[in-house]
Amino acid sequence: MTGRDVVLSEFVDDGVLLITLNRPERKNAVTDALRSGFAEAIRRADADPAVRVVAVTGAGDAFCAGADRKEPALTVSPGLGAAALDLETAMRRFHAEFAGAFYAVRKPTVALVNGAAAGGGMGLALAADFRIAGESSLFVSAFANLGLAGDNGVTYGLHRLVGRARALEILMLTPRIDAAEAERLGLVRQVVPDDALREEGLAFCRRLAAGPTAAFALMKTNLAAVEVSNYATSLDLEARGIGIAGAR
Repeated sequence: MTGRDVVLSEFVDDGVLLITLNRPERKNAVTDALRSGFAEAIRRADADPAVRVVAVTGAGDAFCAGADRKEPALTVSPGLGAAALDLETAMRRFHAEFAGAFYAVRKPTVALVNGAAAGGGMGLALAADFRIAGESSLFVSAFANLGLAGDNGVTYGLHRLVGRARALEILMLTPRIDAAEAERLGLVRQVVPDDALREEGLAFCRRLAAGPTAAFALMKTNLAAVEVSNYATSLDLEARGIGIAGAR
């Protein structure tokens, strides 16, 4: 299958693009084809002025089960040196074309989480600006079960949303976090009935799309900078953003 077979893009009304991971038979687990197809869809969406909001969901009964262990999501090229370095290089590419690409979108982004978001799939959901979850959704980090520390931005996303201590608990003990608990922890903004996820999620997307998305992009830039900055720099960025937005 090509990337366009396993990643579908659907333009719904009012400037909302819905990207669907389309490997339901494998819980939308990530392969090379899915990763590259997702990266292409995200690049097109970010560059298209008609797209005002980008939403991502999974086909079938899962959001994304993380990397597919039967069909590797990482292409490790020969001749790059030691195996660890080789894997690190491949992982950086994986990040840049999956959760990292989603996080970097300049427009508002929404994850419509249907079913399990596990491992790297959880990282993808956490990379969104907002998450709306179906009532049967499930979040699990899974990495400790494989002797891994985490990937796809799950470390950053968890720390940002729930704080260090709870993030460590989720990463180390790998609890299965159901929708109600995810809402209580602040991992998702809203839980809706499974059969209403698309309708409710896209209604929220349309609400964002009706707003000043150029200003939203500046807000995202400012908040990202604040996380590695100080108050004074934050004020400077806000002043610059007002100048840019006010000149439009």
